[in-house]
Amino acid sequence: MKRFFKNRCVFGLLVAAVCLGIIVGIVNAVSSDITFVENVTQVIVTPVQKLFTKAGNGISNFFGYFSNVDKLKEKIQDLELENAELETALDKSEIALSENEELRRLLALKAAYPELELDAAEVVSREPSNWYNTFVIDKGATDGVALNQPVISADKALVGRISEVGTTWSRVITLIDPAHSVGAEIVRSGEYGVAEGDSSDSLGGNLRLSFISKNANIIVGDKIMTSGLGGIYPKGLNVGKVLEIRPDMQGISQYAIISPDADIENINAVLIVKNDMN
Repeated sequence: MKRFFKNRCVFGLLVAAVCLGIIVGIVNAVSSDITFVENVTQVIVTPVQKLFTKAGNGISNFFGYFSNVDKLKEKIQDLELENAELETALDKSEIALSENEELRRLLALKAAYPELELDAAEVVSREPSNWYNTFVIDKGATDGVALNQPVISADKALVGRISEVGTTWSRVITLIDPAHSVGAEIVRSGEYGVAEGDSSDSLGGNLRLSFISKNANIIVGDKIMTSGLGGIYPKGLNVGKVLEIRPDMQGISQYAIISPDADIENINAVLIVKNDMN
């Protein structure tokens, strides 16, 4: 019984809605040029059209969102590329500034030591498998470069010597190469030794000061310079500082680990010492 009355109520509401639509249609038809049928039809279909219009706008906005996302991604990629180009330009500018500063320091060193015949050269290449031990410079035989001429940095620090000479280029063997050695002096005590590269690579780019007696007057922090002995290097070039002192395997002498003053890894320009040391 309850279901019967409930259905009758729903039916009554539907009839009332239709009647209301008819009345509205009549009123609008009287006040405009629209026919009664046209008006009633529009009254019925307008809510449906509104629903589909909103649905269509939603779909359009949905696909428009993805279109905007794609455009945003492209914009981000463009900005990332532009940022990378700016960073590259900045790096090149900083490198050029650093190289110019190094060249100015080299020229200042030439003026400070007129007794040395110095010629500036730039590092043009390094061997990937031998990065620290040798490099090539842009001066050669036509510039008066000769074998075994010392090579120093802007801080008057020993870098190495000329090991190979071409027409317009030369190869430099650095002081950390195992094949390189130089007579050295402990500045504080005046005692002598030989500074050489380490063939075992156990020193991590440092040098070994060998042939010093067990009782030698040497301490951590001592400054080491070239002794002038041996006929290749002039006296007084900076070699490095003592980091550690160790006894040798036989226990009858000792050796020191030296940190080189020259920044072999990052050096971009050098000075060739052309004085005849013989």
